[in-house]
Amino acid sequence: MAGQKPAGGIESYGTGAYWRDRMDLLYYQYFKFFIRCLGPNARSMIDVGSGNVPYLEWFDWIPDRVSIDLDYPYESGKVKGIKGNLLDTDLGRKFELVTCMQVLEHVPEVEAFAKRLTEIGDLLLISVPYKWPKGLVKTHVNDPVDLDKVVKWFGREPNYHLVVREPFKKRTGARMFAIYDPDPKRVFDAKIRHSARPPID
Repeated sequence: MAGQKPAGGIESYGTGAYWRDRMDLLYYQYFKFFIRCLGPNARSMIDVGSGNVPYLEWFDWIPDRVSIDLDYPYESGKVKGIKGNLLDTDLGRKFELVTCMQVLEHVPEVEAFAKRLTEIGDLLLISVPYKWPKGLVKTHVNDPVDLDKVVKWFGREPNYHLVVREPFKKRTGARMFAIYDPDPKRVFDAKIRHSARPPID
């Protein structure tokens, strides 16, 4: 992933061990659900910091799928992989959907990285570890992460956010999703006004 070295060593991305250890998380079912709801008619999508995970294959109705990663971009016959740093890679275009799953906590230049994420596409979905203690994961340079920290990175509140906890997997912690639309007033939940934060605990 962008700037991340997994607990089992960076080789765990290349061997697929990272994905095999996490593929059954409830968190990924939420991720799949979000993309199906946010992009049913999307024609292009980029995943930033893919770490060789194959979830871009799930979204087979999107013809143009790209991953970018420092070391292990996911690629297949239907997904283009780009090896590089998002901060200095010219993608040459914008994408309808941008995803960045469990990456921002690893990035030292996190505010510049967050800004770049909003520049490369129209609709952005991120996830971050939610309130994981500092030092729990050695490669996490921004823990603990909460909503206030994400707001600081992006310069505004997300249009929507949700914390997902794992009921069946031990020691995985909670993860927070956040959606950023170019229109800061866009509401994804009719019960929530843009000026009020939804409850997350």
